[in-house]
Parts: sequence; structure tokens; C-alpha cells
Amino acid sequence: ISDESEKLLETGGGIRKAWPLFNQSEPILIHNVDILSNVDLKKFYQMESQDMIAARLMVSERKTKRYLLFDDSMRLVGWTNIETGEVKSPYPNLNPKDYKMYAFSGIHMVAPSLFPLMEDEPDKFPIMDFYLKHCDKVRIEGYVKNDLKLMDVGKQETLKEAEAFLKSLVNSL
Repeated sequence: ISDESEKLLETGGGIRKAWPLFNQSEPILIHNVDILSNVDLKKFYQMESQDMIAARLMVSERKTKRYLLFDDSMRLVGWTNIETGEVKSPYPNLNPKDYKMYAFSGIHMVAPSLFPLMEDEPDKFPIMDFYLKHCDKVRIEGYVKNDLKLMDVGKQETLKEAEAFLKSLVNSL
């Protein structure tokens, strides 16, 4: 257990703090705790890649106002909020319209090669800001799951819906 009871570290800080608890020669699978999904996590974790990747982010065409931006090879190049026009990218003058836009699922795989870059980060940091800061130096790729189903279960009022969602997943197996 990586204890954050004294201070919540956000996803990036939590991953970095927990890193010594993992086998440091194997990638780790990250799955937001407050979502349910129809993802075959074993298959996602074991996917092969042509290039050495530092992280693989599961994305979909889900409608949102915040999108990750990918080039034609599905390499992460930036982020945009289509409502405000804000863009984050290490590439200057990036035009979001020139790239593929996908919504992040909260499911990702992080390779051991990425952890040395985390050493310079503060105790608490968002993982997406970290990915965007380094996507021009290491390969962070997107994996599109067209039939992705996600459900936010971080609220008391969604628990009955979550139960029905899980039953539908079990019945579809």
C-alpha cells in the first residue's frame, strides 16, 4: 500500500511514490479507482508495440470538452480544451485541428523507462501534465478502444447504476 493519508499526491505523485513497491523491470498498469470499464486489462497490458514506448494511454471517441491530441502514428503531441481553446503541448504553435482528438479513459500502462523522468517532479503532480511535458522526448502512445464503456462510480448515487453495469458485463462474457 502506498499511503497518501497525510497528503493526496494526484496520479503522478502516487505512481512515483508507489514505484519502489513494483517489479521495476516490468511496466505497470494504472486504472483510475473510481471507474468501471469493459476493458480486458490483461490484453491491454500485454499488447506489443513496434516502438519502445514509455506509456500507452487508452483513449476513445467519447464526447468531452478535453481531448488528447495524437499524430498519425498515435504518438501523443498535446491536449486541448475545445470549449476554452486552451492547448498544452511541448510543440510550439500546435494546431489541434491538425491532429486526432481522443478522450482519455483513466487507463494506462507505464514502462520502467519513464520513472527516471519523474525524479525531478514535485511530490504531488498530475500524470497528464507529466505526459504532456515529456511527449516530445519519449514515446507516449494512444490506443483507441472503439467499444469502450466507462462508468464513473465515485459518487454514492451511481452505485445502483454500477451494479447494473457490472451485471451487463458479466452477461456479455
